[in-house]
Amino acid sequence: MKSILLALQFFTIIPVNKNLPMERRTITGMYSIFPLIGALLGAVACLSFYFDWSPLMTGFSIVFLGVAFSGGLHMDGFIDTSDAFFSYKDRMKRFEILDDPRVGAFGVMTVVLLVIGKVIIVSEVLAAESFHWILAILIPYFSRAVMTVLFSCTNSAKTSGLAYYFKQKMNGNVVLILSVCHFFLGLAVLGWLTEWLIAVTFAVILIGFICLYRSWARRNFGGVTGDLLGASVEVSEVVLWLTLLLLLS
Repeated sequence: MKSILLALQFFTIIPVNKNLPMERRTITGMYSIFPLIGALLGAVACLSFYFDWSPLMTGFSIVFLGVAFSGGLHMDGFIDTSDAFFSYKDRMKRFEILDDPRVGAFGVMTVVLLVIGKVIIVSEVLAAESFHWILAILIPYFSRAVMTVLFSCTNSAKTSGLAYYFKQKMNGNVVLILSVCHFFLGLAVLGWLTEWLIAVTFAVILIGFICLYRSWARRNFGGVTGDLLGASVEVSEVVLWLTLLLLLS
């Protein structure tokens, strides 16, 4: 229960006004259940389906609720990562940009393209006759599982910051094992309620994304940071929605 409350406190806007222990067990538990926080976010986004809106308006609502429910945490990581990567500076300068609270031109441009592109892709997927509501829950679920896998099996790029603190505290092996279990559970639900072709395709795409993103983060930053992990959530969601668009069109 403490891990659940800690996850809600750090990764959502749900007010948890309580001092919780930052111990190895609770932090490990927090990251182990993180994909379920994504499923909860998807369930909140599904409220949009109760309104008789156009696919475009529903798509906008799903994207908006996803950003609002998470407090813009992962979107902020995407913006900072974009600013740092597209600066084309050396690694130390990129770390300085990641820590800078100001938003640069590249961050603005990339986040505008991300949001507009995501709204359009989601609305196109919603317009497909074979769309199933469970996909709106499973995509944020999978994106959080991607993040926990990356976090547990990739070295920290910095020796400071909240992500580094959590990395030192948590049991990475336990988080990795449970994240893999989340993957198989999500794929089983996806195949059972929709089509197994979609589940198999998601499995291939997710494994490929994890390998490529991990390699990219290590090559350009020397590992992962909180911002890079947040960016992985946003990018993996777009990749999954785009995969659905290609499968359902």
